[in-house]
Amino acid sequence: MTWPTRLVIAGLSVRAAAEAARRDGFEVIAVDRFGDADTRAAAIEWRALTPLPDFGGGVPWLITSGFDSPDALAWLQDRPLLGTAPAAIARVRDPRTFFAALDARGIAHPAVSFTPQTGADWLCKDFASSGGEQVRFADQAPGDTAPGRYWQRHVPDAEPVSLTFLGNGERAALLGLNRQWLHPDARCPWRFGGLIGPLPLTGRQQTRLQGLADRLVSEFGLRGLASLDLLRCGDGLLVLEVNPRLSASLGLYGPQGGLMRAVVEACVHERLPADSTLLRLRGSGLRGLEIVRAQRSCTLGTAAVATLQQQAGAFGLHDLPAEPQGFDAGDPLCSIEVDGRDADAVRQALTGRHAALTLFLETLR
Repeated sequence: MTWPTRLVIAGLSVRAAAEAARRDGFEVIAVDRFGDADTRAAAIEWRALTPLPDFGGGVPWLITSGFDSPDALAWLQDRPLLGTAPAAIARVRDPRTFFAALDARGIAHPAVSFTPQTGADWLCKDFASSGGEQVRFADQAPGDTAPGRYWQRHVPDAEPVSLTFLGNGERAALLGLNRQWLHPDARCPWRFGGLIGPLPLTGRQQTRLQGLADRLVSEFGLRGLASLDLLRCGDGLLVLEVNPRLSASLGLYGPQGGLMRAVVEACVHERLPADSTLLRLRGSGLRGLEIVRAQRSCTLGTAAVATLQQQAGAFGLHDLPAEPQGFDAGDPLCSIEVDGRDADAVRQALTGRHAALTLFLETLR
């Protein structure tokens, strides 16, 4: 494949990826669910995700979340996909295949079962979902064995983290480790809330993560950007899942540019960035992002949308609606991004801005 000048970026939400691609000089055709103002500003064209558009065979595609089920993967078969091949994505997103591969490679993970379990120490999960939307306690979940569904031992005292990396099908280049947190509610107790990165690592931690990522890249043929969800238990790490595509954490890296060029380079030429490039993509500080969800059902009219867009700089807002829009309780409304010197400072800033924005939104009702 020759070096592309234009990219189709498709998924549930593609704003961060579209902006990263634009920073690196690519023309972007954005395909997602929301069509928010930032995404449209970063793209030369925006199209709705469903039905999935077809632009012919000339422009390569990169994907974010939304293609984790077998049916959704089938939509990509005739698209010129950059990154991990659909057949390899299907292997990663099949829990039986995935956890068997981990066991064969001696990679630790929480205990899993493919027959229904009950009790407070088991979770019911589904590899066909994203963002934790379908994770439930086992006694609150369906008891059937639908495709992609499995049961996993709950590890209550572990810290959720994710590793963002680039792969070339054989080995990995690590961007960084990120702290994650949840926005739980009664319907979705493990719903994704936000993340901060890159966290500082010791040399020993870096070596362990490098070895883990290298094994996964070679096992599954991962190419381009990917992320690995983990539980950190003291000095130990337990693997939860691999997201073999652009993930939300890409927004933490390369704010001055270079990230999407590195992604395309890994996909097209199978070349990974040098250590100096990785250092530049990580930056000198930390960045955090948090999803802002509607507290209750509401509609933002023309004036409210315009006011929010005017306040974007003050609150660090992104993913704002481009036009009047209705929201159900729990729907993503926008996101907040903050830079800082350390993880605690960034988290405090996010919490403060989120609280202030919540109060401000009440004035727009």
